[in-house]
This record gives sequence, structure tokens and C-alpha cells, in this order.
Amino acid sequence: MSARQAVLLLGAGHGTRMGEPKVFTRHGGQSFLERILRRCAEAGAPVTLCVDPGFRERVEAALALLALPRPRLVSADGTRPMLATVQAGLAAGGFETGFWLWPVDAPFISPQGWARAVARAAERPGRILKLRVAGRTGHPLWLPGWAVPEILAGDWADGLLSFLAAHEGEVEILPLDGEVLGDFNTPEQLTRAPGES
Repeated sequence: MSARQAVLLLGAGHGTRMGEPKVFTRHGGQSFLERILRRCAEAGAPVTLCVDPGFRERVEAALALLALPRPRLVSADGTRPMLATVQAGLAAGGFETGFWLWPVDAPFISPQGWARAVARAAERPGRILKLRVAGRTGHPLWLPGWAVPEILAGDWADGLLSFLAAHEGEVEILPLDGEVLGDFNTPEQLTRAPGES
């Protein structure tokens, strides 16, 4: 994977339904954050991690314990809508050729599924790439460089859904049967999560 395929990792949310910020949620011996950083490291992807200032120090301490490449940290108010966090991350720069948008609560894509996604985005970097399992799309989501200025300037009531709807003709779907791409928002949902990967 080229370093051009950057990852914007959204970890600013307070995780009220999970009972803690999901960046710290653990499953199968790893935090959500660690799982995603491992996937990114497998592909050599540079990561920008958006975190709320209220728990940034705790995130820094957790990162110091991991033998993984350190992400660039960007502060974002986790009480605001997700679009505001995306815009805070993009404003830090480095996404001119595109990026994977990856909320921290979707940590279960396998190494094989991630490798397929990365390869497809490399083949057609100018297309929006949605990953799909059993008829539903999930994260991560590839957004080309041309999308960055529009997203930075956007003020949509329903966030990126309006952006994606406006660019439906630029979307490609990659079926990844057998993968787990959904978001995990509650402890009850987490009981159905896959094990180690």
C-alpha cells in the first residue's frame, strides 16, 4: 500500500451507550484502537487519530504501551456531530490524494478483507469505495482527494450522507462476504463481535 492511502480514524466520541469512549473499549484482549492501528500498520498506512481533548492524555498513555507506529493526534470535540470531527481531522492536512474514513467503533475487518479493500482503492483511487457485507455497507470508507475540499466546506444536516448521495455516480461497491464491518455501540452488541484477528 502506498503511503498515499492515509487513514482518518475517528476516536473523539464519548461512547455514552458503550459506557466509555470507544477508543478504549476492549474485546478479545485488544482495544478497538489497537485493532485498527494493527490493520493500518499491516498496510503501512499513516494514521491521523481524532480524539477529544478531555481524554487525549489517556489516549497518549495507551499509545505509549503499543509497539505500533504512532498516529498523528488531532483534537476534536466528541460532543459535536461526526462531520465536525471529520472536518477537524481533514483540516490538519495530508489527505490530498484521498483517505480511509474509519470510525473507531468498526474495528473488526480481517487482514484479508483490509488487504482487498486497500488493493481496490489503489486500482481506482478517484472513486468513492464502499465496503459491503450482506447488503449493508460499513467502514472503513475510501474517499478520494477530490472529496476533501467539499467535505471541509460542507454543512449538511445529516453529515456525510448528503455528500455521498450527491456523488452516488462516483461510488463503487466492494463486496466482502464474511467480514464484520458494522459499528459496535453498546456492550450488548459487543457480545456478538468476532474474536481475535
